[in-house]
Amino acid sequence: MAAIDKEQVDMDNPAFAQQDPHLKINDDEEMGLPPQFRNRYPRRPPLFDGLLNNVRAVTKKVEHIKGFKFEVAGGLSNNFHLAHSWLIPPSSKGKAPNPNPMKQPPVPSYTLAAQYLGGSLRTPFDQPTYIMTGRWDSTGKLEAAIIKKLNEMFNFRYVLISIKTQRFSAFYLNSDPLNAQMHLDCDITGEDYVHSIKIGTGLYSFNMMQTIGNRLVLGYEMMTLTERNLSLMSYAMKFGINKNQNIYAQYVGAADQLILAYNHRLLDKSYFMSELEYSNQTGESRAILGYRQKFATSEVIVTLNSKQKFSSALTLQGFAYQLKLCAIADYNKDSYKFGYGIAMGQV
Repeated sequence: MAAIDKEQVDMDNPAFAQQDPHLKINDDEEMGLPPQFRNRYPRRPPLFDGLLNNVRAVTKKVEHIKGFKFEVAGGLSNNFHLAHSWLIPPSSKGKAPNPNPMKQPPVPSYTLAAQYLGGSLRTPFDQPTYIMTGRWDSTGKLEAAIIKKLNEMFNFRYVLISIKTQRFSAFYLNSDPLNAQMHLDCDITGEDYVHSIKIGTGLYSFNMMQTIGNRLVLGYEMMTLTERNLSLMSYAMKFGINKNQNIYAQYVGAADQLILAYNHRLLDKSYFMSELEYSNQTGESRAILGYRQKFATSEVIVTLNSKQKFSSALTLQGFAYQLKLCAIADYNKDSYKFGYGIAMGQV
């Protein structure tokens, strides 16, 4: 069984920003929260799989809309929420066909997402007893997840992914349920450590992250691919230069890839990110720079990578609506693409 590289993202896929809905920047201010809801474990490290989330939320996960996207979202109750999304890509009429048969032109698609929060949620500070999420789109992709927090120490996650055209590393899945990916995660957390056990389709793994002192986080992962009888090791490191700057290093054994990253909080709601990837399999490297600026009712994200691809995304946030303007310029291919989106409801 081929290794799954969850971080491999195709920027030409108009839906790639939705591949990881849990990925976000943790920049929410806690000053306005009651003491019991603030972070009680400031020395707790991130999960091994989520070490680079804050960086990749800018460098890879900014939503590049190509064409027109319309979303409607809302809550039927405090516990149940639905979101509908329609994507109309730009016309490919008159363009030369893509020589890569695995990379077909985008087609119009519809996505339905649902979320159910268990328990009684009467105030914004009430915590759900469990979370169920699901997403299906007209291209054949289906995702479902259940998250259950047993107590302060144990957290369970069950994820099912059945995909028709989505790419995972070196192989492709189809809509046959027998080819679905399933995995169960158990996270064991303490004041300064996180352990995670994963059992999935064709693999099982154990990883841990440990905070050392006030600035350093070290971790490793042991993964076994059962069908290939192969064991792989991965390593991770995070070092806080100060409260506004962090550097990261991660070696992913499954992809034989080394990743270096840096993030800097320049001003309030202003961030600079950089990431360098080196693949030992191909001998190629790639770098990307990103900048994110938040305002009271808007946000701007721009990126530039080593292949001379420039992207920008502007989001305007209203009380019950959201407007998005996107642009991508690939100077090597002399290609320029634009898109815009409208979201209504609880977005």
